[in-house]
Amino acid sequence: MTATQATVPYDNGTTARNMAVARKTSGSCTVKGDSGGPVYTVDGSGQAYAKGILSGGGGGNDNSGGLFDPCNLIFTDIGLANSAFPGTVAWY
Repeated sequence: MTATQATVPYDNGTTARNMAVARKTSGSCTVKGDSGGPVYTVDGSGQAYAKGILSGGGGGNDNSGGLFDPCNLIFTDIGLANSAFPGTVAWY
């Protein structure tokens, strides 16, 4: 994670507040249409952990993250989403 509680201006002129920003150095970068998708990590045993809800990002010259050309992920932290919306995050 590179920032928490970040204010992020979007290209369309809107601004998102209290966002988490992370950098990804492998795999595909986010593209238009990915918003609302899950952000998660997977540990060595295969257990997945919810991190948040995707809002924006991008990067990578070829839309693929790398050590010298990383992707940026902008998302609502799962704790904020859990407290701001009705219901709770399911745990299995």
